[in-house]
Amino acid sequence: MYAHLLDKFKESHPDWQVGLVKNTLLMVALILDRQTVCLWKLKGSVGKFLGNTQTDSRSHYQRIKRWFWSSLEQKYVWLILLEISAGLLKKMTEVIIIDGTSWKWGGQTYHFLTLSVLYKGVAIPIWWIELGRLGISNQKQRKTLFIGALKVLKLIEKTVIGDREYIGSLWLKYLKDNGLSFVIRLRDKNYNDAINATGKPIEKLERRAKKRLGQAFSKHFDLNGESYFFVLTAYKDRNGKIEILRLITTLAYTNKAVELYKLRYRIESLFKHLKSNGFDLEALHLQSSRKVRLMMALVVLAYTCL
Repeated sequence: MYAHLLDKFKESHPDWQVGLVKNTLLMVALILDRQTVCLWKLKGSVGKFLGNTQTDSRSHYQRIKRWFWSSLEQKYVWLILLEISAGLLKKMTEVIIIDGTSWKWGGQTYHFLTLSVLYKGVAIPIWWIELGRLGISNQKQRKTLFIGALKVLKLIEKTVIGDREYIGSLWLKYLKDNGLSFVIRLRDKNYNDAINATGKPIEKLERRAKKRLGQAFSKHFDLNGESYFFVLTAYKDRNGKIEILRLITTLAYTNKAVELYKLRYRIESLFKHLKSNGFDLEALHLQSSRKVRLMMALVVLAYTCL
């Protein structure tokens, strides 16, 4: 695996110093071996991977610190780590999940807007921006997220899955114009006037759905000159109450839209997953957003290599 990654680094970024490449891969191996991102704790496995167990562990710690600071000085290391992670995962999923998540680093709370790929039930972030505040993102911030991601990652023909806060006609048009399909959940009453403008009204579709639980129904509609599909299906919640799932999508296949959206019910955030497995990310005393994004990118690559 690491020989493959070394070749991938050299091929895509021939200007990288061999030492930096090897130390980056060493960091991946250390994180997987020690199940932590604490630099002080990682030092204990350096000798094992280098075949040099006689060297004082404090020297190994200095080596790790040099990698960290060298990677910070080269501003695009974190981008390269994410690019390689996305490359390893690109054939494993057709779904990109947009979501917001908060995380504490060194006593400070960060709020990230993230794009994640779904792999083995875990949402692995491959791109993010820090929003600087808690709360729902706006359409401009989402476009900023994708503008950066599309420059670095190959996302064309992927399907974006999002919850109810990720709507907005300009935002949906932006996704469509950039070659991305999407399945976004709607709240009750979202776009009802446009949906009811032609064809069967929503109320009639809901009545049919409640009679045929689990069956999906759809209709074509226009929103500000753009063509979409409205999809709904009825289901019973944990208490036996019938609920309606409403979706807006570019996918013409109704059942596929529902199946893809339901993937959100079974995912686990990478960072929550890592925290429960003892990686103790919140214990890192990183005050700089640059340091945070570097360590996040490194952890993403390490997890991708599992």
